[in-house]
Amino acid sequence: MNSSQPSLLLTVAVNRLLSERDLPASLTIEQCASELAISMTSFRRKLTQEETSYKLIQSKFLNELCVNVLLTKQTKIEELAIRLGYSERSTFERAFRQKFGITPSQFRELSLASSAQSNYVKLTEIAANMPPMPDSCQQLLREKDQDNLNLQRVIDIVSQDVIFSGRIMGQASKAIYGKTPKNLQEAISRNLGIQTIVNFAVVFAVKDALQNHLEQVIIEQYSQAFLLAPKFFQLVRKRVAKNLNFDIALTEQVLVFSLLGVFLLSHKSAYKHEMMLYSLQGIDDLGSLNLHIRESMGISLYSASSLMLSLWHIDASLVKQIGHLDKVSQAVAKGSEQDELVLFMLSCLYFSAAGHRDFSVLEQKAACLNIPNFDELKQLLLALT
Repeated sequence: MNSSQPSLLLTVAVNRLLSERDLPASLTIEQCASELAISMTSFRRKLTQEETSYKLIQSKFLNELCVNVLLTKQTKIEELAIRLGYSERSTFERAFRQKFGITPSQFRELSLASSAQSNYVKLTEIAANMPPMPDSCQQLLREKDQDNLNLQRVIDIVSQDVIFSGRIMGQASKAIYGKTPKNLQEAISRNLGIQTIVNFAVVFAVKDALQNHLEQVIIEQYSQAFLLAPKFFQLVRKRVAKNLNFDIALTEQVLVFSLLGVFLLSHKSAYKHEMMLYSLQGIDDLGSLNLHIRESMGISLYSASSLMLSLWHIDASLVKQIGHLDKVSQAVAKGSEQDELVLFMLSCLYFSAAGHRDFSVLEQKAACLNIPNFDELKQLLLALT
């Protein structure tokens, strides 16, 4: 993406046309280009410059329309089915149930179970009552803040925690990190790195704190996605043609922690945790999920992550960057090329952690972002299963 562009004008225009249609699912790419008075060649080229395609825009629009309409009782499900391109309600309900695990009517009832404001208050209460981090994690964060961390100091801290030491050796021994380490020194210095050790300490601390308050599939799959993030970031950097000026340490933190809010939103004490579980199962686009959560739960996924990180006094710069990405994802702030790549990587990590398996949309997005060899990235993501 050219960061000098004032806005994604054509994407906005296409979404406007879709919103004006009674049957947006029936609007073809040829009709869209014609109504905008643009040749097909120019239409495709300009969308490519905006790092998208007509199919991506229409698919995202229809998915968001489906979920957002179910947030209210103003539209009958029969009418929604027709707008989404289904010939009859039963066909739509069958497809929805196959994707979400419940019927549209049941999903609507879960969405309306409590007000967004009361849900937000409850989530804040849950976050505030989380237990403190283990001593090893607190030590690592404290000495990182004081700029005292070096390899030997990290080894000393980690080695005092037998469970954490075993986890670090286990992560460093995974095939994606290459040669199996002989000891903690090799695991940290050669395979993982000091910053990654600190990040992993927080992930394991959150996992342990919430172990009994989340469905096991959520705690395990998403924890693995967070732990996979540094390696995934490394692979994407190698494939990006341009030499982008990533703040590598900060970006790695963003990828590890931006989706942490899934744990808070899925907490068994949260008023809408059931709706959250079905949403994770049925919504495969991270942007659409975030929009739905914001409207139904009174907080975005990124804000939920920031809330947890702030209460545990994690880097203010990290919380600020996650907030920036939240605004970019809502199109209320302009994103850089690095921002778009980070959002893409987060989408990949979410997609895999949630158990979705049709990677075609992500593959199209990778092509729009000029990221080659997506199959190798896909294989790494499939390692979460």
